[in-house]
Order: sequence, then structure tokens, then C-alpha cells
Amino acid sequence: MIRAVATDLDGTLFYPKRRIRLLKSKNRKFLKNLLNSDKEIVLVTGRNRSIAEKIEKRIKAKRKLSMIGCSGSIVIQDGNLIKESVVDKKEIPHLFEEFDKDKNIVSVVLMGNFKGILIDLIHFPKIFTPFALLGLKMQGAYYEFSRFGRKRINKMLEDPNSKVYKVMPLFGFSENNKKGMQKAKDFAERMRTILGDYYEFFESGTAVEIVAKGTNKAKSLRELFEKCNIKDDEVVVVGDSGNDIPMLDEFPHSFAMESAPDYVKSHAQNKIRYVYELEDYIKTTE
Repeated sequence: MIRAVATDLDGTLFYPKRRIRLLKSKNRKFLKNLLNSDKEIVLVTGRNRSIAEKIEKRIKAKRKLSMIGCSGSIVIQDGNLIKESVVDKKEIPHLFEEFDKDKNIVSVVLMGNFKGILIDLIHFPKIFTPFALLGLKMQGAYYEFSRFGRKRINKMLEDPNSKVYKVMPLFGFSENNKKGMQKAKDFAERMRTILGDYYEFFESGTAVEIVAKGTNKAKSLRELFEKCNIKDDEVVVVGDSGNDIPMLDEFPHSFAMESAPDYVKSHAQNKIRYVYELEDYIKTTE
């Protein structure tokens, strides 16, 4: 019997995008049905914890949703942070040295225990900042509070109370930019040979997600489910990008989105078009 559903967000639960309503109506109904059946819902995402509150509000959840955020760096249960893996702030300037060398990088995003996200338009003059912010706000319900500039990043790094969960260079402003995706893949492969002993590098469209060594979605999921006494074969996992591969490999009831790249789909046992289609599969296991 399936006791939990662990779903990625961008490209998965958020597919197709609904910039006003956040969720496709059938996906929203599916989540509500899961909650009513007392099954555990886990949001497994590269995003930070604020996105969980948006989803809870949209589905009018009466209980907090569990979450694996920042590609495995944080684990949230009952609204509480129960685990975190941080990137060493002292080493982040060295990462930026690599970013500064690569003219293909259009921006760098940092996520942590601070509000929103920090962004450096690394190779663009400040005059582009208002346009970048406008582009982000056009994402509608998916927009996250954003602040720009290397100075703000350096100030955060100097704050003894700040923590960084993820660093993410982007190689294109469009998620489906094939050239940007290839550049991201090339960069990730190169960085693994140079810094693979210190970080994990996950390809996600035109982005490369960098987290602390040993951090991934599958590991954090398993730690959460151990606390809930939920076994691997009682979990359905679904995703669409490189940072989902560890959980697609580790859990037997694994699904990749049909819209996912072939290299991701090859790691899943099954494929679906939309997340709500999992409902029929779950019924077959009961």
C-alpha cells in the first residue's frame, strides 16, 4: 500500500504552469484527496521553504505539508526545520572565482535561511537589474522575493547567523533554452572533476544546482520517512530533472514526467504526463 507521495515541483507538480492559480486544477484536487486519505505528501524541490506555504494556502490544507527543500539541503516536518545541510560560506568566494571565468553564466542565485533569494547578474551591468526583476515578477504565483547584487551577497556571507543551502549558476533566462542546457551540462561535468570532492552538482534545465557534498533529495527523503516509519516500497516519487535522479533510482515506485529529458526518464520505472495521474496507480496498490 502506498502511504506517501513525494513530488518535485517545477516541471512536475507545477506542470503545466499556472501563473495565477499556481497549480493545475486536477493536481490541486489530487493533493486534496491525498490529504483526506491521510497519506503523507512531501514536496521535494530545489526551492526554499516559502513555496510550501503557497501550496498549503492554494489547497486549503488543514495540516502542514512535509518538504525537502533546496535539493535536499533542508527537511521540514510539521512546519519545523528538522535537518539542514549547509554550503561552507568561506568557500563560496572560490566558487564565484569559477563563475567569473565563465562568460556563459547569466546569473547566480543563492538560497539560504535568509528571506527570499539573492541574485548576482554576474556579467551584466546594474542597469539590467530592473528588467531582470520584472522578468521574475512576471512568473506570477511562482515569484520569490528577490534581491540583487554582489555587495548584498558579500554582506550576507559576513553575517555570522546566515546559512547558505544552495548556490545556482544559470546559463540562460529561458528554461527550455537548449544551448543553455548544454552549457549547464558542460559546466557541471567540469566542476565535478575540479570540486566534486566538496560539492554535489545537479543539472536542472539551464541551471546547475550546487549543494554540500553528500546532499541529495533521496537521502533527505529516506531520513524523513524513517522518522514516519514509512518504507521505501510505500512511497511514490515523481520528478523531471537532474536533481530528481537520486530519488528515482532509490525508490521502486518511481515516475518521471513525459516532458522530462531522456536522461532523466531512463532512471524511472514509469512515466506520466501529469501528477494527478498517480491517483489511478495508487489505487492499484491498495
